[in-house]
Amino acid sequence: MIFLSPLPLSAHDAGWQWYNEPVKETTPEKRLPLPPAPNPADIMNKLARLQEYTKHSLYDAILYPSVPHFARYFQMQNYWTHQAGLFSMSAKKAMLIHPELDYNLQYSHYNGTVKNQLSADDVRQRQAIQTLSQQYGVFFFYRGKEPIDEQLAQVIKNFREGYQLSVIPISTDGVVSPLLPDTRHDEGQAARLGLKYFPAMMLVDPRTESVKPLSYGFITQDDLAKQFLNVSTDFSPTF
Repeated sequence: MIFLSPLPLSAHDAGWQWYNEPVKETTPEKRLPLPPAPNPADIMNKLARLQEYTKHSLYDAILYPSVPHFARYFQMQNYWTHQAGLFSMSAKKAMLIHPELDYNLQYSHYNGTVKNQLSADDVRQRQAIQTLSQQYGVFFFYRGKEPIDEQLAQVIKNFREGYQLSVIPISTDGVVSPLLPDTRHDEGQAARLGLKYFPAMMLVDPRTESVKPLSYGFITQDDLAKQFLNVSTDFSPTF
């Protein structure tokens, strides 16, 4: 009989019983009406008065140093600090009630997620480079005698090898960079494109003959990949 009698449930087991309990009907709670929104003019006046009082308290404490003057100024500083704390905590609470406002859901700010975020960015950038290269030809106009242009030539060399991108280098001063032995000489292309600033990377659609600037001046390889993405999305914000 002892062994056949039901054993009492432990606290751990009893904790799951509520899953199977019938839901009790409850009457909806009556919500209190929201207080009327304060008059915007009153808000601005109050803020202006508080800021002015804080400013004068500071000036008094500096020009006429005394315990009462400093205490009054510090009280105002504590007031602003307290309000800032309330504002910060209300923001945290609002993110739970309105998760659609939480920037961290789309772009995490935690260090542990940086690798995943960078990987996703790299995929988007590679897709943008591939998409643009299918429609446009990429031209790199540079001056072989200029050190900055020569430094950018190294970036272009690594970039087109890393992304398997076809880039046509064109020397505007007749000097060919050894890093870009397939360079062509400018035969009026820069003038026809209206280029006045170098080095320059341009996107040219051979079918419509439309031209889009990609970059001017020196640019790193990472920033160049981001620039492809910016141009492909017409600089739509990602934040």
